[in-house]
Amino acid sequence: MNPNQLHPQLLTVSGLFDGDTVYTVPIYQRNYAWGAAQIEQLISDIQDAVARQESGQESGYFLGNLVVTPRDKSGNNFEVIDGQQRLTTLYLLLTLLQGDGSSSGACHQGCLQYASRARASEALRRAREPWSAPLGQARDAATDEDGAIREGLHIIRQYLQGHARLRHPAERHAFADFLRTRVTLVRAALPPKTDLNRYFEIMNTRGEQLQPVDIVKARLMSQLPESERATFAWIWDACADMDVYVQMALTRGSTDLREKIFGPDWSWLELSDFAALALAFVSAHSSAQPEAATGMATQALSLDDALQKYARGGESASRAEEGSERFRSTIEFPVFLLHVLKVVKGGEDEDEGQLDDKRLIQSFTKAMPSGQEAQWVRHFAFTLLRCRNLFDNFILKRQFAVSAEDDEGDWSLQRLKRNMSKGKSTPGYAPVFRHGDTAQDSEPDSDTRDVLLLQSMLRITYTSPRTMHWMTKTLQWLVRQPEPQAIVSADLANFLKDFARAKVASAFVHTEPKPQGFGIARIVFTYLDYLLLDEQAKRNFKFQFRNSIEHFYPQKPVGAQSAVSQGNLHCLGNLALVSVSANSKFSNYPPEVKADYSKGSIEAQSPKLQRMAEITRREGWGDEQVQKHHDDMLVLLVADIQKR
Repeated sequence: MNPNQLHPQLLTVSGLFDGDTVYTVPIYQRNYAWGAAQIEQLISDIQDAVARQESGQESGYFLGNLVVTPRDKSGNNFEVIDGQQRLTTLYLLLTLLQGDGSSSGACHQGCLQYASRARASEALRRAREPWSAPLGQARDAATDEDGAIREGLHIIRQYLQGHARLRHPAERHAFADFLRTRVTLVRAALPPKTDLNRYFEIMNTRGEQLQPVDIVKARLMSQLPESERATFAWIWDACADMDVYVQMALTRGSTDLREKIFGPDWSWLELSDFAALALAFVSAHSSAQPEAATGMATQALSLDDALQKYARGGESASRAEEGSERFRSTIEFPVFLLHVLKVVKGGEDEDEGQLDDKRLIQSFTKAMPSGQEAQWVRHFAFTLLRCRNLFDNFILKRQFAVSAEDDEGDWSLQRLKRNMSKGKSTPGYAPVFRHGDTAQDSEPDSDTRDVLLLQSMLRITYTSPRTMHWMTKTLQWLVRQPEPQAIVSADLANFLKDFARAKVASAFVHTEPKPQGFGIARIVFTYLDYLLLDEQAKRNFKFQFRNSIEHFYPQKPVGAQSAVSQGNLHCLGNLALVSVSANSKFSNYPPEVKADYSKGSIEAQSPKLQRMAEITRREGWGDEQVQKHHDDMLVLLVADIQKR
């Protein structure tokens, strides 16, 4: 065997952790950093592969690459170079499945180590504790364990216990068997004397790779006459810039073109089809005004040209005109394409595979009708632009002020509008349902605030792009409205409420026996939080990402005999949804301590938790209070659902 060659091996997860193999994460690697979005996406991907195998579509799932380098000549002792986040997540997942009894054997245990990191090693050791031992015992978690690994364990455990397709032991066993025997990775071992500094330099400076979204674009363009390809590319590229309002991205440098396409106020798409857009593009490009063509394609692109161009990547156009505000979309462009594809296709089903960006090429291949390709592509391109305009104005974003230090930004629901200052037109932003002259930084009106609360509630509930069916349905509803500028907030709010009500009804209210513990869907908690807000509270409350179910009376109380029966311990009345870090801080303290500790801090995450804390301060927290709170919440949900 040549020691200077790369040695790739295709291995199952079981083969990756074969008992004799040891992977060491070196000290120069960053700490484990995956959160709920990445962990849940990985498990969801594997779940989808299990479903495809059961339906006879596929028989396995490829998870990617793991790059290692040998630490000695044994052939089973490796240092992890690239892929430690995925490797650690797989290790934690296997550990929890083995502790639950879903996965036989424990050959993976001890296969993963962290060099010179006692806290990470302690977290991996504690991962082997049985499921009956709650995560977050009363201890100094900040010094005893690696917080991110402990948080990852908590996310995996709650996902496995709470997801409908993994709730039953038989389903988890099938999932665990598929994970061990059908999920594969390529383990690529670098030669022992590889210059790792040079390796990292090459990896960090390599050119852009051709992505599925680029292949889809090229294939769609190939269905059009060459005279129309530049128009298609112009629309596509503008829509792909998800963090800029599409009016700006489509007409950079040309306010005349912006007015022609989006009207005198710049807010709403006024052209009616692809042909009208093509005329506007040709007119702007052939005019004598050089700024009209800024950022636009200057010639029709062939299929080969498109592939080469988008494999290389390109430089973004100047955004100097776009003002001092910056916005961040809540989804990426490939996922937005799938939402638009669903709008074009129609239908009301919620097949998660339809929002799987890993199947982007297959989704478009299946959707295009034979014999009508060019017509379909034109219709899709126009619908893409129309949906982006509606998305920008009616679907929430994250907004960041230039001087802000908050990395999370703020939820934003604004439309782009034309401002006039000293005879010059500039872009501005205003609450979407407020018309007329409005200051750019004005506070949202109550109607806009309600829609924003409902959308942010849904966004933090359905964190995986594949489960954001509320967004698809909202776009479908918006497209059906004859005049977007005439949409009133009450109608959109009621539409969003009805979506949430249907989810709560099917997941909890109309289910017998009532789900308990981790089996209660997140939407039940988040919608209750919304219903518990009064008008004053709506002005100050902001939904934040929470994915940990907290037992207000703990499962394992510290130094006390349980005052809540097992029948009530896991019911809705004793539970609230909080962040994982808050759950860790709450630990197993009694409700009275939690009520005092949480005042003004963790309690602010959840109006339901706030109500539970108020009851505790006033009456204490036992079976009577848990049952009454449970009944009150159920009455509130039933009364609201009856409004559908």
